[in-house]
Amino acid sequence: MVHTTFNSEYHFGKRSSRQVELSSNLYQVVINGEDGEYIEYEIEADSHSEASAKAEALAADSFIDISYIEVYLIH
Repeated sequence: MVHTTFNSEYHFGKRSSRQVELSSNLYQVVINGEDGEYIEYEIEADSHSEASAKAEALAADSFIDISYIEVYLIH
C-alpha cells in the first residue's frame, strides 16, 4: 500500500496568529490502467509535469500498466 505524505510549515506571528503554507501545489492525480482499473492520489508537487512523474512512479510501485494519467490542480 502506498501512502502519500504532505509537508506543511506553520509560522507564528507576534499576535499568535497561525498561518499554514504549503511549499508546493496540491494535485489530484487519477492513474487509469489498461484493464479498466484506476487509482486516485493527492500529490504535492511544483508543477503538472512533476505530479505526473510522481504518479508514474506510484503506478510502477502498484504494478499498473498505465493507459493515461489525469492531473488536476487542487491548491
